[in-house]
Amino acid sequence: MDSGSGFFRIDCLLFGLISALLLQPPAAFPQQYSTNEIMVGADAQTFGWRGCPPGLGGGGCQHSLDSPTVSFAYTRNLSTLLAVEGTYQPTLWFMKTDGADSGRETIALGGVKTGWRSGRWGIYGKLDAGVVSFSCGDWNWSGGTTSAAYQHCARLTHFALEYGGAVEYRKNQRYSFRLDVGHLEAAEFDHIMSRYRDGSVMQFRTGGVTQHLDARIGVTRSFGRIETPAREREATKENWDTGAVFALQPRIQPAFGYLSAYPSWGTWASWNFSHHVSWDGTLLHSPRNPGKIEDIDFQAGGRAFEALSGVKIGARRGHFGYFAKIRPGIITFGETFRQTNLGPCYGIGRHTLPCRVRTFTFERGMFTDVVLDTGAVIEAYPTRHTILRFDAGNATIFYLPKTIIDFGQRYPIPELTRSSLLISFGAGIRF
Repeated sequence: MDSGSGFFRIDCLLFGLISALLLQPPAAFPQQYSTNEIMVGADAQTFGWRGCPPGLGGGGCQHSLDSPTVSFAYTRNLSTLLAVEGTYQPTLWFMKTDGADSGRETIALGGVKTGWRSGRWGIYGKLDAGVVSFSCGDWNWSGGTTSAAYQHCARLTHFALEYGGAVEYRKNQRYSFRLDVGHLEAAEFDHIMSRYRDGSVMQFRTGGVTQHLDARIGVTRSFGRIETPAREREATKENWDTGAVFALQPRIQPAFGYLSAYPSWGTWASWNFSHHVSWDGTLLHSPRNPGKIEDIDFQAGGRAFEALSGVKIGARRGHFGYFAKIRPGIITFGETFRQTNLGPCYGIGRHTLPCRVRTFTFERGMFTDVVLDTGAVIEAYPTRHTILRFDAGNATIFYLPKTIIDFGQRYPIPELTRSSLLISFGAGIRF
């Protein structure tokens, strides 16, 4: 499998960490807090290619830790358990990757942080979205007698999503130490690098979803009045919630390098058998890839139907709920290649012999692969019986092996793992 299998293990660890954080009970002596906090620290993340062939463990496919770079973060504490935050991270050196993600990297993220705070310790789960930008994401080789890389640089900016956890240790009322660990993903869509004079494409780069383990450590300074927290109201639990959902799932198919968003419509339902644990399921239907040419290969193609079902663990406080989720499932593609055969032979004019043109026939059919969805869920309860829901995370698709028939010969198609983002918005009812 490719590098996505390593991040599958990271996702499982982060799911366990975030679940433990969100399930912490309210403290008997909650920690005082101030409204504003600024953190200065150092950040390091793994860097690697978007995917690696099976068995390849070195070179560009080996995820190694980059040198630390400076990181800044601002936190606005809404209560002792809930905060909104923003992170800005510039990279000072020029990264030479011989591919995508070259130049000086800049990361800007914003999102929510929720968890447990007591005495000197604070433990949180977090979900951030934003952009990652590279000063030389698009470049060419220079011409002349001596060819040099990274010439004619142009900036490229991509959508980014990070989910993970944070641990804080409070030294005194104004200073604390903080450690963040998260899974950072960036959706890099297809990009035309250069064109001929007539406008046709000269150089083209395919898309993908890059993945990084992101770690950050720093010192936090708080500002403003010290607040004494009040106990937050626990949201009323209803046994069921269900509704309609719109989703985006940027993904690439095994035989094509084109990253498409694949907008989907569907429905979700949750059985809330406790205040902290729910059984959660989602059904999604997405159209085929955009464009005139339909992308069909041996393991994916056409319209897709996706079914996910698993557990959602977290807490409800006030008018909001915060959860970590892990949901295995399946994705069924409506059009995949099964068999290739020789078709009729045509001659010239009225003559059928000798054979001048040989045609081919392609047999297609559905194919089902396995999916694992991990990430975070944020719910809002405008009234007792209504709900708004936002999901964000990683959907890892395990393309299963199969055997095809090509002109009478049987050929095995190996398994493959690809990671994709899965972001959804929904509205529904509680009862």
